[in-house]
Amino acid sequence: MEWYSSLDFSKVSDEDRFRILEYAVSKFGRMKVQELLGVSRVTMWRLLNRQAKVDDDKLRALLSLITQREFETFISARDRLRALGILREDGTVDYGLALEILAVARDDEYLKNAILRFVMQEFREDLKKMLGVSFAGVVLRWEEGFEAFLRERKKRRSYKQYC
Repeated sequence: MEWYSSLDFSKVSDEDRFRILEYAVSKFGRMKVQELLGVSRVTMWRLLNRQAKVDDDKLRALLSLITQREFETFISARDRLRALGILREDGTVDYGLALEILAVARDDEYLKNAILRFVMQEFREDLKKMLGVSFAGVVLRWEEGFEAFLRERKKRRSYKQYC
């Protein structure tokens, strides 16, 4: 099973498709890519000059040439999430899949630490409120009752308590 079989090709933008084509041509040469795609020289010229679109079948063939890591360098993180089906077109997240990723992170120490660092940097105030550690609303005042409490307590102390 190829690494790109789970991708939704309709979510890959035209600009990214052209970048993948140009990379494949620079890495493997025009003739090899042309043979793989099964197109004529004229069609190859049109593809390279962005006069013809790289359709899903051509994209699938191009992805068979490159590795997943190379693909990830061309596609932005948001586009990758869209292509994998995690991020929907309207910008909402597939919560079940996101929670599954977090469940997997429990077993991976490096990923767990990365997620915790990110949460601390981005959501510090929200975490403090959730945990009840927020002192922003606390006002400290010196009152007479408190002063009397301190005086009484000091009177009752014995020598043994100070040692």
